[in-house]
Amino acid sequence: MQNQIIINQITILGLLALIGYITAKFKFFPEGFSLGLNKLVIKITLPLMIFTSLSKFDFSMEVLESSLFVLIFAYVSMFLLLFVATISAKIMKLESHAYTIHRIHTTFGNIAFLGYPLLDSLFPGGKGLLFAVVYHIVLSSMLWTVGVMLFNKNKKIKLTESLKHLINPNTIAFSLGILAFLVKFKLPYILDKTLSGLGGTTLYLSMIYIGMMLSRISIKGTIKELQIYVLSINKMIIAPFILLYVIKFAEYLFGFEMDITAKSVVVLQSAMPCMAMIVIIATEFKSDPELAAKNVFLTTLLSAVTLPVVYWFIGWV
Repeated sequence: MQNQIIINQITILGLLALIGYITAKFKFFPEGFSLGLNKLVIKITLPLMIFTSLSKFDFSMEVLESSLFVLIFAYVSMFLLLFVATISAKIMKLESHAYTIHRIHTTFGNIAFLGYPLLDSLFPGGKGLLFAVVYHIVLSSMLWTVGVMLFNKNKKIKLTESLKHLINPNTIAFSLGILAFLVKFKLPYILDKTLSGLGGTTLYLSMIYIGMMLSRISIKGTIKELQIYVLSINKMIIAPFILLYVIKFAEYLFGFEMDITAKSVVVLQSAMPCMAMIVIIATEFKSDPELAAKNVFLTTLLSAVTLPVVYWFIGWV
């Protein structure tokens, strides 16, 4: 049943991305529309989805304990992905920008635009989204510290400059949502329907944006890049499988049992395709945004196959 849900959800996401792809190819919207759509999702609909979902969630000590495990294993997954990426980059003898992009894109996945809608559908009721946001906080802390250092090997970056990125609409919405469910605050009906409805558009808008972004990539040039296939296998198959066994070993060694939803969220978030934002960041740091865009394109397509496989493997293990 759950495997059918994830296949159906991936199909829905794919169709939405296809709509975005077609609208961009036929230039239905003016130049710069996709950037505005990105900001609409990141600054309005996604924070509202986070806040309204978490504010309705019932607090328990079990959830608090599971969130702590998610926090710990999210960091484990980040460093595992970076380690695997470093090994494969050295084996392929990648240099300069290709080396940097390979490591960064293996480490950082599309956990917001793709991960949030998918996990909220797989684990309705706010629990899956709560754990997904905890994972996102870890990723953000890594992206604006370790990620920035990887982009700037020979440059000194102020810690405050990196940490300021951790304060954004999504982390604020997460904090307010946590506070709301701790004090059992409920929004008035009309306000709740308004904000929940607007937050509910995140799934549709985010995938249309991804489709529009993918329309700019050369398919023929992308499918010839061997390193992208290596990245895809590392990021979306090998590392998530290793992570799952690391969690199982830790459970056996320390005598605890991690909540299945929390465990699934951590592993699935680690298996998400490459983060779209890295394309923008690579441009800012004068790296290789074209290669980053190719990574996003191919891994997003392959995720339609790999995510159901990873989810099935979680249930089987």
